[in-house]
Amino acid sequence: MWNKDKSLFLSRILTVVAAFTAVFVAFFIPTIADWYRYEMDFEAESIFSRDTMFIPMCVTLYLCDGLALLALWKLHVLLRNISRDDVFIPQNTSCLRWISWICMGVGAVLMAFGLWSTIFAFFGMCAVMFGLIMRVLKNVFEKAVEIKSENDFTI
Repeated sequence: MWNKDKSLFLSRILTVVAAFTAVFVAFFIPTIADWYRYEMDFEAESIFSRDTMFIPMCVTLYLCDGLALLALWKLHVLLRNISRDDVFIPQNTSCLRWISWICMGVGAVLMAFGLWSTIFAFFGMCAVMFGLIMRVLKNVFEKAVEIKSENDFTI
């Protein structure tokens, strides 16, 4: 039977798997950038030439990979706290704040690379939108922490 403990355990496992995948992918970023440069000729022209995109794409992918690892670490901390039944605590609000800023940072990096490849601008906008959603979730958690704190001091 599926329950909340199994769901939380699965989330923690998937977070670790995603982190190992991000580390694994980091070793192949130059290969991915080289493949993308030669195989994606059908995409619309962008501001900068496709011939000059290898180094900016590698930098973009390494930055996004590092930021993804940081976001996964914060998600791991958040899930660890939840598994300890520490849900509405300031540390969880901090984790959500970090994740929202990381998503917005990834969005900014991807939109900057959109000057070479327009599809990345789209994914950058998606990352910024996800960051805004995480911001709203952080605000909800922040308010819940405040209400919980007031309730704990009420006799």
